[in-house]
Amino acid sequence: MKKIKLALLGGAALAVSAAGAQADDLDALKAQIEALNTRMAAMEAAPAVPAGYQLLTISEGELPQVPGLGMKRGDRLSYGNEATIISVMPTADAPAGTSITWSGQARAGLVYENREGSFDVSFSDPDDANSFGDAFSPYSSDGEYSVDRDVDDLDVKAQARLRVVGTTDTAVGEVGASLEVRGDFNGTGTGDAYVKEAWGWWAMTPEITFGGGYAGSLGDIWYGYDGACSCVWVDNADMSFNPGDVTQMRLAYGSGPLKMAVAVEDGGTNDGFGDDNSGASGDKLGVSGEVKYSSDIVSGEISGVYRAVEEDDYFDVDANWQVGAGLSFALGDMANLSLAAALGEGPTTKVDDGDIVTNLPLNNSWWGVTALASFNLTDEVHAELAGGYKKREGDDVTVTDEDDVDWNSDGFEYEQWAVMGGLYYTPVDQLTIGVEGEYFTTSVDWSFDEDGGDESIDAEGDVDSFYAAFTGVWRF
Repeated sequence: MKKIKLALLGGAALAVSAAGAQADDLDALKAQIEALNTRMAAMEAAPAVPAGYQLLTISEGELPQVPGLGMKRGDRLSYGNEATIISVMPTADAPAGTSITWSGQARAGLVYENREGSFDVSFSDPDDANSFGDAFSPYSSDGEYSVDRDVDDLDVKAQARLRVVGTTDTAVGEVGASLEVRGDFNGTGTGDAYVKEAWGWWAMTPEITFGGGYAGSLGDIWYGYDGACSCVWVDNADMSFNPGDVTQMRLAYGSGPLKMAVAVEDGGTNDGFGDDNSGASGDKLGVSGEVKYSSDIVSGEISGVYRAVEEDDYFDVDANWQVGAGLSFALGDMANLSLAAALGEGPTTKVDDGDIVTNLPLNNSWWGVTALASFNLTDEVHAELAGGYKKREGDDVTVTDEDDVDWNSDGFEYEQWAVMGGLYYTPVDQLTIGVEGEYFTTSVDWSFDEDGGDESIDAEGDVDSFYAAFTGVWRF
């Protein structure tokens, strides 16, 4: 730095000699020399990069994709295409370069919810209602019991998301870690912040990646109604083909358009009712795997998952498993059709945004099909329309009443039809404004017969649900 300063001063002196050194010129040159002195002092005071490194840059770049993990279509659209990147380049003899990428968003929505319907129970003998105590109380004298659902609610909801990805090129391949933190807000008070994803990986070769942490299961189908939508506040129907996020270790292979992966998953979910999914119960494990193909026109996947069940929590429940497939067709940049189908068996479970919100210890087999069509109306506006169907059938069960009388059931039948749509305006990468809506109807039919007797109990119900939202997503 001192050599540069002396060279600059020497150059200025030579310029003075060559110009003849008039008084006015000397004053001007003096001012220039003082300006140079100030600039050199600022350069000397500037902080240096870490030892062993020679360049630190901050720039804008593309949203990073984690090897062997990836992101759902809806999550990619939610975060946008840009991210902020800090890169530290090493000197010639340093072993690695490091980059840290972060991106985040704040979202808010004016959300309307309406649910209407009833669940009706009838007894062949009205006196049998007493035998079940509070389970069917209050009830009418003729043995008819009804639960009415009438919800009409309007809320302003909000959520924050922050995603940080760090990578380092080492002598044995790329090593990195990814974290996503979210905070949910609903009305007054502070929001609950939590880690939605925690993942680390080692790209041993350009094709093979070893990773582990907490993330979505390989058994999740990334197509159709729930798997591919960019919805923000709707998607509340039971149209998910997602077995739930889980701790796992994964080995992935990718070459060109073909990707394959297998994982060992933790099979526990704490208790039989889904009240607390923060840990695992028992020593049960699971496995999952997928094969994916992607091209500019056709993409698809076949996925499967198997999780052992803790029998102490899930009595008379078989292991939890699912197999499914997804397929999409693209018409250039104009439109895309995404299809999904799956079947499975296990505890009666509902998953919302990867979280297991209902996990009853009642075994059921189920299947479903969904579809989603998305259209780019202009460069800034795109629309989506989705529909789906799911059917569940519960196993035979026996319930003992207060008089020690057994009631046998041939199981239950559950059906749900759903449609969803949205219109979204993205004038710049940092902002999306949209309107979206969803309607679905749910039907349940369940009957019991007295063991060794003639009496029966019939239960059935239908509930119609409607959601609408005006939403905004702001990104950086």
